[in-house]
Amino acid sequence: MQRAREIEHRAIESAIAAGHAAPVATYEVGDEVPDLVLPTLDGGVGRLADYRGKVVLLVFTATWCPYCGAEAPFLEQEIWQRYRERGVQVIVIDVKEPPEVMRPFRDRYGWTFPVWLDRTGELGLTFAPQKEGLPPEVAVINAHFILDAGGRVRYREYLNMERFDARARTVIAELEKVLEDA
Repeated sequence: MQRAREIEHRAIESAIAAGHAAPVATYEVGDEVPDLVLPTLDGGVGRLADYRGKVVLLVFTATWCPYCGAEAPFLEQEIWQRYRERGVQVIVIDVKEPPEVMRPFRDRYGWTFPVWLDRTGELGLTFAPQKEGLPPEVAVINAHFILDAGGRVRYREYLNMERFDARARTVIAELEKVLEDA
């Protein structure tokens, strides 16, 4: 299964590089996420491989998303400040916005964890759910992925407006489970 997913992801990457549309292939629970390399909001380079050995919470966001704004203060206070000493790394991935748009958003909420920039929205091709009528770079907004210390997806959650919880209590409960298993 893992081998098939790797081949599928390489095919998507090749299609993107060639400028062709690619089918959506979403990471499933149990899949290993390969190294991601993205520019950071502060002008550096973020590499997922740098966080191997830590539990990682990836959160996809956009400043125009009201759910992202509602959750923003709790990412810092309820998750990052509470769990970083336990080896959890929060990384927010801003989708298709220039740094000058995301920077005031980050500053408003006092985020001290890394913010990476997916300027093209290409990560949506491998992280987004398939939703009819929504391009992957929109469907992935407010998605949460918890990766274990080996880089495997242990939990994923997509925006569900009917059960949205700004305090991300479900994500926190899943983080606790992953930390207990570590």
